[in-house]
Amino acid sequence: MTSLLVYAIYLIVAALYVYALVDCIRTPQARIRILPKVSWLVILVLCPVLGAVGWRNLGKRSAHAGQQPSAA
Repeated sequence: MTSLLVYAIYLIVAALYVYALVDCIRTPQARIRILPKVSWLVILVLCPVLGAVGWRNLGKRSAHAGQQPSAA
């Protein structure tokens, strides 16, 4: 039972890492915050878990960041 839990945690961490890496590669430079894209990629490769969490929370602007709310 414990090994199943460990494998599940590894799978979640791996999925988060792959998601962050692909998302960073596909995100246009204009939507990236704080650091240039190359720096984010280096961080993701050198520190996979912390880099993925940092990218998810700090790296990318939301899709609606530059838009004004509609007056509907």
